[in-house]
Amino acid sequence: MSLAFILGQKNLTYDPTGLIGLYEQHQAVRDAYERAAEWTGLDVGLLLRTVEDDTQRSRTTSVGLAAAMLGITDLLGERGVHPAMVGGISLGAMVAGALSGAVSRQDVIGLLGHTDGDQRPDRAELPEGCVAAVLPLGETYESFYGTRPGIWFGGDFGMHTSGAFRMLLLSGYRDAIDQLATGYPPEYFVFSDETVAVHSPLRYRARDVLARIAADITFTDPVVPMCSSLEPRVLHSADQVRSEFSRNVVEPIRAEYLTGQMRRLGARLGVILGPTLPRDGFEFPFPVVYVDSPDDIDHVVAAVREHDVLLPT
Repeated sequence: MSLAFILGQKNLTYDPTGLIGLYEQHQAVRDAYERAAEWTGLDVGLLLRTVEDDTQRSRTTSVGLAAAMLGITDLLGERGVHPAMVGGISLGAMVAGALSGAVSRQDVIGLLGHTDGDQRPDRAELPEGCVAAVLPLGETYESFYGTRPGIWFGGDFGMHTSGAFRMLLLSGYRDAIDQLATGYPPEYFVFSDETVAVHSPLRYRARDVLARIAADITFTDPVVPMCSSLEPRVLHSADQVRSEFSRNVVEPIRAEYLTGQMRRLGARLGVILGPTLPRDGFEFPFPVVYVDSPDDIDHVVAAVREHDVLLPT
């Protein structure tokens, strides 16, 4: 009978309208953005809105969405809504580390502002990218797409609410991904604006940079249980959370690892923070409510009551 906070991935093309509304209407959200701006030196206006400049886009989006998730957490806290467990996917995994109490918010925001500013392929002559790919029901990644040079399995977001397919993340060299896509219907692939091969071995340099910085950051054992999306386990120690941060850069993510552990811990309702996962896009093993606009706050409070969720004090 517990509440889970679920934090999703970096979304380079999200609509900022709802977050701007939250910022304008709620001091808790403004405070989160203003602290993030102070800690990184980035302008609040850039953090609130998607930008077109590729040299800044990745970093401002990461920091801005992290600030949004932290601000929404504080806003829900003012309404007495606190999570019994947390967990995230990609960007969300790092922010979940802060919500679990394992690392400070300032350190997470600073880490994102530092490491996400250097988003470029290791080899400029080989552009990288990633794509969301349909996996029809009954197929496996190996049997359907097989092993192809220059492409890696980057993640599994789970079953679509239609029940007809799963949505995968494929990551690697852009020319290899483009060649793969020519053999399938165009609706099977949704290309990302990412210019790096996220959650693939090609990110090993970024992993090493993040690991070096994280080594100087203070981590403690989580106070709130933190569920992993890299393997089916709950993180209980400071060392496990620190390792999760660097592994998160190069290893594939699986939504079912995250939500499966939450269900095992007794999650009765999930709250998805920010515009980081498609609304009503994927199946969950428990009801979920999305929060990325002012009207959603009352929806969360109503859902907590409807599902008879026991909130931690």
